[in-house]
Order: sequence, then C-alpha cells, then structure tokens
Amino acid sequence: MLSRLVARPSRRIVGLTLAFTAAAAMLSGCVRARADLTVSGDFKVSGTMVAATVPTSPADHGPQLSIPSDLGEDVVLQPYAADGYVGTQLSFSNMEFDQFTTLVGGSSAASGNYQLLLRRVGDLVYFTGSVDLRTVPADHADVQLRITFPADVASSTGTVDEDTVTWTPRPGSVTSLSATSDLSTLATAAWMRWSVLVAALLIGTVGVISVLALRAHRRSLRVRRR
Repeated sequence: MLSRLVARPSRRIVGLTLAFTAAAAMLSGCVRARADLTVSGDFKVSGTMVAATVPTSPADHGPQLSIPSDLGEDVVLQPYAADGYVGTQLSFSNMEFDQFTTLVGGSSAASGNYQLLLRRVGDLVYFTGSVDLRTVPADHADVQLRITFPADVASSTGTVDEDTVTWTPRPGSVTSLSATSDLSTLATAAWMRWSVLVAALLIGTVGVISVLALRAHRRSLRVRRR
C-alpha cells in the first residue's frame, strides 16, 4: 500500500535525506542510492529518490524511512524492490526550491554526507551540492543523481545529455555537484514561436486579401467589356 505524505515547510521529511545516507551509515556494501529530479519552467522541482540495499535475510526489507505524522499528499512513500535491492522510494512534485532544500536537509546527521541545493537568481537556476561516499566501499555500490532542466545547461560538473545532467559519485570519495540553466531562453523561444505564428498569419491574410482583390478586379473587367 502506498502512503501519500507531504511535509509542512517547517517540518520537512527527515527520511528524504536518509535515503542518501542509509548506505554510508548502516552498511558495508551492496547499496543503491538514486535521485532523479526535474525542474519545471515555473521554477519548481519534482522527482524521486531511492535508498535500497541487498537484503541479508528474508526479513531484511532494506532502509525504512520515517515520515512525520502531520502530513498531506505531495510526497509519496512506498516500498522499493528491483534488481535484488530492497528499500524505500520517495516521490514528490511541484515543490518550491526552498522547500526542496529544507526537505533534503531535514536531518542534521546527514548534512555531512549529502548536500543538495536549488536556487534561482533571476532567470538562472543553480543546482549545487556534494556527495560524500568516503565511508562506502566500492563493491556493489550503485549511486547516481540526475537532474533535468527545461532549458539548455549553461555549465555543469556532471555528464550533460541535452537538458539533463548526470553524476555517478564514486565510493570512497567526495563528489562536487554543480549545474546552471538559463530559463530566459524559454521566453526567447516562446517569443520566436509567437513571432513566426504572427508572421504566418499575416502572410496568410495578405495572400487571401490579394486573391480576393484579384478576383474582384477580374469581375470588374468582365463587366466593363460587356
């Protein structure tokens, strides 16, 4: 059964940060920690985050994330099971940047391992952070973070594929995260599309008027000849 949960801005989910730190804090290997984020054109963020491990016994369900009780329906918490890993998956949608930052930083115990920050300066979106996996062994570690922007990526420390940036932090090291996207290009693109549409409409209108005028002229000539 899915538990639909949302944290108030003043009491953001502790479990979301633990989704990234469960491996480092609890395990000696065979861990999976993933985040897939999407920034929208109205400066909000949606995504999923997974914390999972390879079970050591049938009763081992992997990292179980806790959620405060006074919640609503913006975040979905559900069991995760894939590729031999079990644990928890958190999904959320249309969060303000400051809410997301509070959400990820909900646990002070985790702040030394994972830091994720989204901020807006004018039309620029900045994503920064770090992932400290120095306590996670290299064997069977599956850690990945991905963020997709609605516009071109201006700069990044990750691997860029069109509007998506991906990082695969290495166990035993600290990975710095940084990406910038300029959303002003969205307005420029929209203006260009509108300009092309208006131009097409004007050309079409002129064409129709020209055809009608030509027909009227021909009818006038025929009347005169009679």
